[in-house]
Amino acid sequence: MRTRRWAVLIGLGAVLLAVVLIGVRPKTPGQFRSTVETSVQNAVSSVGTARVTGQTALRGNTFGPYESTVLEDARKSVATAISDIAESSVPDESSRDLRDEVLPLLQDSARLLGDLDAGLEDDDRAAATGAVDGLTAAGEKLTTVLEGLR
Repeated sequence: MRTRRWAVLIGLGAVLLAVVLIGVRPKTPGQFRSTVETSVQNAVSSVGTARVTGQTALRGNTFGPYESTVLEDARKSVATAISDIAESSVPDESSRDLRDEVLPLLQDSARLLGDLDAGLEDDDRAAATGAVDGLTAAGEKLTTVLEGLR
């Protein structure tokens, strides 16, 4: 009976170890590229939505709670994109180059989203306009990267 319990415990331990090792095993270049593509796609969408919201807010056609909600969602999406890439193991040199190309664009987007939120909240049209212009450029750069990944 004791032997059987030990066998079951050892079997469960082996299964748990296998699950853990599968979860931490390095990604292949294709898996890493797919993670980057998904992250960039989400960021492109969020940056575009925030840009349009900023433009609409500057024309006076939105209200504060809507703007705040959209910008908060956009910031969370870009932050998730950054963390998904930063937390992924980098399997090879081309993946490292891709990471090094994409992360600064995502970080710049996150900064601009914060600037837009602050500009709108403080009713600073110049800051909000600058952030919208920056988001336009960041969105174009991210879109170019995304097209290269497809």
